[in-house]
Amino acid sequence: MGHSKAARHTTGRPQVTVPRQSFDRERRAVAVRLDLLEPSWVVWFGVGSRQFYAVPVWDCPGPLIVQSLDVEDLVEQMRAAEDGSRVPTR
Repeated sequence: MGHSKAARHTTGRPQVTVPRQSFDRERRAVAVRLDLLEPSWVVWFGVGSRQFYAVPVWDCPGPLIVQSLDVEDLVEQMRAAEDGSRVPTR
């Protein structure tokens, strides 16, 4: 199975330089800052899903991951998870 004579990668055709793209630079930077501010969480931004994610670094029952399209909502979910994981003291 060969390429047609018009194919971009045909031998003898000039190479095409494709400029490097950085997707969602601001949102990835927000995730990095939040990750630095939240030592009990690992926070990242998924470029493919375009969502923020966070997982706790403390022991908790079962897998816990929070995700949101909005960083403020993500922080609210993180606080709710922290409140829900606290063991009541007597």
